[in-house]
Amino acid sequence: MARRTLHRHVLVSALVLGLLASLAITLGHQGAVGSEPTVADQQAVLGEPVAARNPFPRGIVVVGDSITARYDDEPGSRHQGWWSFVARHYDTPVRTYAQSGSGYLRPGMGCTGDTFVQRRAAFRGPAPSVFIVEGGRNDWASCAEGRLVPSSDAAVQQAVTRYLRLVKRRMPESTRILVLGPPWGPTEPWQQRRVTSIVHTAALREGLEYVPTRGALDRHGRTVDGVHPTLSGSLALADVVVDALDRPAPGTPGLTAVERESTARAATDRAR
Repeated sequence: MARRTLHRHVLVSALVLGLLASLAITLGHQGAVGSEPTVADQQAVLGEPVAARNPFPRGIVVVGDSITARYDDEPGSRHQGWWSFVARHYDTPVRTYAQSGSGYLRPGMGCTGDTFVQRRAAFRGPAPSVFIVEGGRNDWASCAEGRLVPSSDAAVQQAVTRYLRLVKRRMPESTRILVLGPPWGPTEPWQQRRVTSIVHTAALREGLEYVPTRGALDRHGRTVDGVHPTLSGSLALADVVVDALDRPAPGTPGLTAVERESTARAATDRAR
């Protein structure tokens, strides 16, 4: 009887060791050929608090054009938007106020829509943790009598400055404001340089955080028509934004996103 019991124990031990060895081999193989661990994977292994996975608990607001408007928030969809990837990376809610054809200067929807400055709904409700302005691609032109005409540098500069000043005025200091360089595909490189320079200069003049996007959409396979992102393009643009948000914000050297948010919440609580 004792021999049978010992025999069973030996068999069970052998099976357990075999399973453990198999699992180790499998994990080793995955580590060798798989992708690098994600931020979420690293946090889970290190046992970091859930709050660390969402450094922006008050969510993200995006004002933009068709590069935002034409896309959805459905994981696995080939039309998942760059803003969806960003929000899901941080596990935070996102609200978008975007319209195809629009910009700082140009109204969307065939010259019958609205410009960024007319979207006052973006400022309603609690202030978000992050406010992102994505646009400028359409501002090479403006509308005159229902048709597109080339825009002047002065007109674009005036429209960009007006909107960025409005955002600064409406958002509290606890909101991090990002101004994206106009995401631009490979078409019309001269207009890209012209409009991007105006947006860049205006953002710096207003003391806002400017995020260049050059290289995100102007590579092969990143757009479907020279303008609008493929899934690869949306992912590339999301990577640019995530890289910017993971860096310390201007004026808060050395602070992580979690520390910035804690400081912002404390300041907001004191102001109440």
